[in-house]
Amino acid sequence: MNSTASSKDPTQPIEGGSAEDLSADGAKDNPLVFSGSVIRHDGAAGTRGFAVAPARQLHSPQPEVDGPHILIAHDLTPADTSALDLTRISAFCTAAGGPTSHAVQVAYSLGIPTIVAAGDSVLAVSDGAMCALDGDTGALYSGLSGSDLAAATAHRDRRLTKPRARANAGNAPVTLTGTITRASQAAELGEAGADGLGLLATELLFLGREQDLTDEEQHYRAYREIARAVDGAPVTLRTLDIGGDKDMPALGLPREDNPFLGVRGLRLSLRRPDLFLPQLRAAYRAARDDGAQLRLMFPMVTRIEEFLQAAETARTVQAEMDAPALPLGVMVEVPACALAVDQFVGHVDFLSIGTNDLAQYLTAMSRTSADLARDIDPLHVAVTRTVRAVAETGADHGIPVSACGGLAGDPAGAVVLASLGVTALTVALPYLPEVRGALGRTDAATLATIRDHALSTGGSRHLRALVTELLDL
Repeated sequence: MNSTASSKDPTQPIEGGSAEDLSADGAKDNPLVFSGSVIRHDGAAGTRGFAVAPARQLHSPQPEVDGPHILIAHDLTPADTSALDLTRISAFCTAAGGPTSHAVQVAYSLGIPTIVAAGDSVLAVSDGAMCALDGDTGALYSGLSGSDLAAATAHRDRRLTKPRARANAGNAPVTLTGTITRASQAAELGEAGADGLGLLATELLFLGREQDLTDEEQHYRAYREIARAVDGAPVTLRTLDIGGDKDMPALGLPREDNPFLGVRGLRLSLRRPDLFLPQLRAAYRAARDDGAQLRLMFPMVTRIEEFLQAAETARTVQAEMDAPALPLGVMVEVPACALAVDQFVGHVDFLSIGTNDLAQYLTAMSRTSADLARDIDPLHVAVTRTVRAVAETGADHGIPVSACGGLAGDPAGAVVLASLGVTALTVALPYLPEVRGALGRTDAATLATIRDHALSTGGSRHLRALVTELLDL
């Protein structure tokens, strides 16, 4: 729903967010209040943060103004997002899309506040119109001027200077690793305090230059550069996860009616050795030549036979390259894999739960659907119970189980995941301090309480409010 000044008494202020929105996101107060001349566009929260800047439509014929702006578009692809110039764009808002789409996940890794599914009304926002974008509540405010602009700017500044939650050093109940989108971010890993790179989505390194995906040398250079930048820290390479909403036209892949249920991830790699083998050879070369501490993780695995075939291919390449063995693992994001994880634990070296796709498939809600943007819930009780079952099975067999996705980078979501028994979380670098702060405030009793609620009722609205209250976030 979009609220405008014309739909309300013009003498009444437009608040920065409803009480319902705020309780859902764990906010304790909202001092931001606008006059009736401000137009509010309600979407779904994508990535957290608050930005104040002039708007600019994606395909605007007007010349760009100096300074950063809030980009507005009907939708963005992961390639679009990855190519954003962060010196020019402070946030983006789309009329369509879903909160856990891969475009939003790229924005998450870059620390860009986002709103999706805001409706076509945002496409009428004029270039240059001053706006405030609240990635926590999913609201875009346009037409700011005078005291409204001053209030938004002051609100942004208060957020930037707000003290972070105090953490007990070394008390986090799980290991924290990082995830990046651009190779240039790798050098920031140590400074952020991450214990290695928990997920490198290798296909994102090639967005816009898909023709290089079959070039072993290009893969080798990228992996070696990242391994050197992290100074010997472990790096988990997720093999190509192409498909779904990550279209790569240069590969000439056939159009599918249901691409998220089609030939993507490991399914594609096993069908396309010209994509899979160069990637494997490059990884083993980097481990052999530079001593890179790499791990290989296969996405979209459904059957144990798929993993065994991929593992056999990897070990054949290892022997051909006279390279050291690399740990091999799978993403647990397909319900069939999660429910049959006991078949995997005797063969894999590690497991990583992909919360975004797991939620999508368990709830039968597309992660890119604007109509379902407010309905898809990564903390649905079916998801929390599945995470708990996978974590327990891994623990019973001595297999580490990590979790990644937007939920891992949300302080409340990270605490819930830790309560369910995962051993590590993979978090985008910009959000590591907040996640570490939240985890540092936990203890065994608090985690047990959160776990019990997660497994009995679940749900983002309930669990976020509970975690916020218990940990005083």
